[in-house]
Amino acid sequence: MGAEQKFEPAKTRRAFDDIIDQIRGLLQSGELRPGEKLPSERVFAEQLGVSRNTLREALRMLEISGLVTLKGGHSGGAFVSDSTSKAVARGILDGMTLTQYSLTDLTEARIGVESLIIDRVCERATEAEFDALEEIVRRTAAIDAATHWRDKLKLHLEFHQMLTEAAHNPILSILIKPLLELTHDLTLRVGPSADDYIIESRFRLLDALRKRDASAAKGELEWYLAKLQNRWIEGTSAQSAPTASVVP
Repeated sequence: MGAEQKFEPAKTRRAFDDIIDQIRGLLQSGELRPGEKLPSERVFAEQLGVSRNTLREALRMLEISGLVTLKGGHSGGAFVSDSTSKAVARGILDGMTLTQYSLTDLTEARIGVESLIIDRVCERATEAEFDALEEIVRRTAAIDAATHWRDKLKLHLEFHQMLTEAAHNPILSILIKPLLELTHDLTLRVGPSADDYIIESRFRLLDALRKRDASAAKGELEWYLAKLQNRWIEGTSAQSAPTASVVP
């Protein structure tokens, strides 16, 4: 924690809310950085003009949100989390969970974000990254979906996460995570199905990516996601749910 940084006394409204707002503001301005240690509990409470219990409540809320890490022991204390990307992705996901949307909305959002990812991958990805993506596809193909369907599903999502990393844009990595989590949860509810078309689609996508053919790669992505949406519709219909219903 920089010696020049001073926190202001918390306002009379719920004090822990004001503490949280101050820390978030300092993170946004860059005055607090990932990994930086916050003041000791005694000093921090004095600067803020609050009790230690109020401070602890605020820090617990920040820990839950992923912005702060609390460590015990002699060298412990409150630290700004090394990476806030998970916290941001979780916040986006929480907002989506409270929003009504259709299966089509989710598919359109994924096509929009992943089309941009594909553009950047075709520009920036290395052959080693393409090899790593292919290795995931081959591992996925080797899994028996009848007995290890959940493991297969995890690898499908890992493929999309690794594809995003190959775009070399951390903001895109944050944006895709909640969309993939929603896809994962929905697919779990629909249940397993024969998915040979996914493996075949993955190899076609990789072929287009290696050729740096963004148009062909995006066409393959749209074809795959359309098939996935139809599977969701069929699955929810089988469970007596409306085909274009709001996803809870």
